[in-house]
Formats: sequence, structure tokens, C-alpha cells
Amino acid sequence: MITNQVVAEKNEESLRKEFLFIMKNIDGRNVSEIESKFHSDYADSVYIKGNGQVFSSNKTNYIQSLKDGKIGGVERQVHIHSIDFIDQFGFVKVDLESNVMKFQSMYTFYFEEGEWKLIKAVVVAEKK
Repeated sequence: MITNQVVAEKNEESLRKEFLFIMKNIDGRNVSEIESKFHSDYADSVYIKGNGQVFSSNKTNYIQSLKDGKIGGVERQVHIHSIDFIDQFGFVKVDLESNVMKFQSMYTFYFEEGEWKLIKAVVVAEKK
């Protein structure tokens, strides 16, 4: 029992650390630091309040938007609500807030070859 608890805590801490690293580097548009942190099957779904549409992207488009300065580049405060696991998947429920936008998000990670890879993001964004 203690062993499983230690493993769970290690997994939670490793996922928390990975998540914060990715968010910090998105905010700084440090593409070279995080491109390998995205799973090859990465996909996202973004709803902007008041728009009435869901926008979706894949890894290639997301990274290109980051390189082009269309997203990222603004520091956000991070409030993690929960970190949960189902087998090789980890889920981070979080609020992010910058001076421009607020985000309610659920990020899914997949543990592959000894590291966490971001595979899915569901985001509700709201302009301030």
C-alpha cells in the first residue's frame, strides 16, 4: 500500500512539473523547449465564450501558431484544480489567467517511453 502511494505521488508530482514546464514555455513561445513534449496525435478543442464555435487544432498547426505568434507569448497565472490518472493517462484540470484572457481547461497526457506527452486539450477561453 505504501509503495503504491509513493508511486502515485511521484506520478502526480512528475505530471505537475511537466505541465507547468509546458505552460511556462508556451507563455514564453519557447517552441524548441516544448515541441517534443506534444504527442504526435495531439489534438485540441477550444471554445471562446460568446463566439458559438469550437476551434480544433493538431500538433503541427498548434506549434506553427506558436511560432507565428498567434498564440502564447503572454504570462499566465496557473491554478491547478486536480490531477488524476487512468492507467497511462494523466488529467490536469486547471484555470489559467493572463491580463488578456481567462481559460478553463482540461489537459490529457499520455505516459510514453518514460515521459509525459500532451495528447489532448479541451479549453474554454474568455476575453477579459
